[in-house]
Amino acid sequence: MTFTRHLTGLAAALALAAPASAQDFPMTLAHVLSDQSPYQVIFGEFKRLIEERSGGRIAVEIQCCAQAGNETRAIQSLRTGILSGALVGGSTLETVVPAYRVLSLPYLFDEKAQAYEILQSDMGREMLDLLGGYEMYGLGFGSIYERSVASFAPISSVADMAGLKIRVLPTPGFVEAYNALGTQPTPMAYGEVFMALQNRVVDAMEISPDAFVADRFYEVAKNYTLTKTHQSTTVFVLSKAFWESLPADLQAMVQATALEAIAVGIAAHDKLAADGLVTAAGAGVTIIEPDLAPFAEMARKSWEVILKDQPEASDYLARFQAFMGR
Repeated sequence: MTFTRHLTGLAAALALAAPASAQDFPMTLAHVLSDQSPYQVIFGEFKRLIEERSGGRIAVEIQCCAQAGNETRAIQSLRTGILSGALVGGSTLETVVPAYRVLSLPYLFDEKAQAYEILQSDMGREMLDLLGGYEMYGLGFGSIYERSVASFAPISSVADMAGLKIRVLPTPGFVEAYNALGTQPTPMAYGEVFMALQNRVVDAMEISPDAFVADRFYEVAKNYTLTKTHQSTTVFVLSKAFWESLPADLQAMVQATALEAIAVGIAAHDKLAADGLVTAAGAGVTIIEPDLAPFAEMARKSWEVILKDQPEASDYLARFQAFMGR
């Protein structure tokens, strides 16, 4: 059963279900991005739809801009029931759910469309269900952020990566990928990166085009190379305690509504990513499109290190590859 069929079934169940009670179920949803981000689009659409459909039984408060702390703290709050829900990166979830390590492999997917296809399939639903063992419930995979390299010097080939001091997400998948590419990966909190670039503490960063523009990194880094090293996943997650507190009719309503809101957010993100490249080019950034085969060949040498002692993640890699016909 695909996510689309899953959504249809939930909608049918919702139509047949009668309200269990007049009880209110307040939801607090958190994310770390701005109030203009695709995360906010997803939560805004979810809030609009669920409050209308539930007749006020569910009321949603959105906390953007890391008001609830960084993603690690948000996940802790979900697991303890302090927070109702959040949008978090798969790379952050991998610190809790070992199988999610597979999602940080460089060049795991051939393209973003392929990543969406796999994560919205039965395998994706299965990965979401793993969250139940960690006091969370996965509603769906959200936007995929195609991350490339913003730098001072142009990067036209994989040889240009040698020795580059690059800011990366602080996860094994990102650190080891950029080790394999010959750089000096430098994990750093996102809020510190702009100053680090201004002061030449780092030579480059890996980032999606929409974030590159939204946070004005184009003002300091004038080259953007479409390495597409990671198709970085996001997940709409609920606290398991909150999910299980809902009566069956509201569970069906929340699940179906979340998938609709995610679809709206994905469309918004794809447009922002495309517009980001146009905006960056208009601001004097050189957009470089290199041959990706040498990049992928080198970066994939990190897979063995990233997946060492991670049997669940290795199993998903084998299944993803079979799906892709590799």
